[in-house]
Formats: sequence, structure tokens, C-alpha cells
Amino acid sequence: MEVVLEFIKQSYGNPPVYILENGTPTMKQGSQLKQKDTPRVKYLHACIGGVLKSIRNGSNTRGYFVWSFMDLYELIGGYEVGFGLYSVNFSDPHRKRSPRLSAHWYSDFLKGTTAFLGSQGITELQRNLSSSF
Repeated sequence: MEVVLEFIKQSYGNPPVYILENGTPTMKQGSQLKQKDTPRVKYLHACIGGVLKSIRNGSNTRGYFVWSFMDLYELIGGYEVGFGLYSVNFSDPHRKRSPRLSAHWYSDFLKGTTAFLGSQGITELQRNLSSSF
């Protein structure tokens, strides 16, 4: 992310940039989508970290938007993949929604209470949220 934003800054005169629909999928395991989406947490951490470094280096990045808030029907993957910070049980007539690990991480990030991630940081986050799963 950082390299792309630097390229845009250098090549196009540093226009305003908004990063939209940035995310990574969770694949279905059995009948449910995975709740402990550690790869998504690592992905978001890396992308947002790159955006923040770019802003510190003068990039005119004005917004970053995660894809997506909750699972939905994806054009290519249908209901077999989930991009949401919240999972949706499409088999339930009430469409029960549950926060994934990434929802908790992103919430903490927005509150300014998330530290740098390492394997210890993710393990600690999972331990703190284990009662939620």
C-alpha cells in the first residue's frame, strides 16, 4: 500500500486519494465462515500501517474504507466467502450477525487502543475475546 501511495504522490502530483473496498476474504469452513480471522487482522494491520506511513511521508490520502462491515453476497464468490468484519448466518431466518476477531481489532484501532501486532499481540487479542466465540 505504501509503495502505491508513494507512486501516486510522485507521478500524479499528490492528488487526494480515498482507498475504497479494501479487504481480504474468509473462506467457508464446513457450513460456517471462520470467526477467528487472524489473516484478516494481519492484512488490515499491514494496509493501515502502510497508509499511515504514507501520510507521514506527505501522501494526500484522505480516507481508508474496509470491505466490508458485514458479510454479503459477493458477485464472484457468492456466500462461500466473507469479507465482513461481522459474519452473517445466512441459514438463520433472522440473519444473526456476530463480530469476528477483525471487528474487535478494528474497533480497538479506531479507539486508539490497538498496539502493534506480532504473534503475541494476536494471541492476546484472541485470549481477551475468547468468551465471545
